[in-house]
Amino acid sequence: MSASIALLCLQATEDGRAIAEAIREDNEGVVITNKPAMIQIERPERITVKASTVSENLGRAWEPEELQLVLISLGGQVDETDDEFIVYWNN
Repeated sequence: MSASIALLCLQATEDGRAIAEAIREDNEGVVITNKPAMIQIERPERITVKASTVSENLGRAWEPEELQLVLISLGGQVDETDDEFIVYWNN
């Protein structure tokens, strides 16, 4: 049985690109595809967006709830804390 793929699609804005780069740094094996006006991010089972890494990349404080500002779509269940935004499959 193959693993389910967690998916995030973000707007290709300055913040979106910084978030995608943070995801690349924190999630081994993630696949990031740049499309017109969109960044598609896929990884088996789970994608973790860490506020600390995004803040470093943006050069300012960043809260996980800000992901909603650049989020186009997602595939999976969501768990959000003050420190992380996680998309995952629990099956």
